[in-house]
Amino acid sequence: MVNKKSDVKAKEAFVAYLNNCGYENAKVISKPCDISAEKDGKKWYFEIKMTSKQDVYFGAATMTEWEQAFKTPEFFRFVIAITDESQECGFRFIQLTPEEMMEHSTIPPFKVYFNIDLQDKEDDKIEKNEKNKKAKRKKIALKLTESIFNMLADAFKKANEK
Repeated sequence: MVNKKSDVKAKEAFVAYLNNCGYENAKVISKPCDISAEKDGKKWYFEIKMTSKQDVYFGAATMTEWEQAFKTPEFFRFVIAITDESQECGFRFIQLTPEEMMEHSTIPPFKVYFNIDLQDKEDDKIEKNEKNKKAKRKKIALKLTESIFNMLADAFKKANEK
């Protein structure tokens, strides 16, 4: 079964594109973004955002991706990979600098995610156990505490006042 939302082919196509454009050591990486490559002795970073939309695209970029974008703005590009069967590689690529991407970006009030094993309950009360503690929480995600919540909420309020 093919996952139509997977961006693996877009990443592979963009690595090939970079190789054709004179970049060296172009490869898919996991952090701080999707692809790294070198050109003229400089390390470049590319974050792929894939869509089949042809008019308006709504997506998101992680804090890790933006941290790298702000750290190396002259060598970072957000790449919109638009599915396009008329192209040999199957995609049309639009590259945006961090400054250009900011023009199209907003930060909404954050969400607090949860993951609860509903099979492990007693009298409609969910028990705290090892299975729930390890419920698919990513290592980089913060464990919710009231103090962390208040710190983030205060930062968002202060930034919104400016």
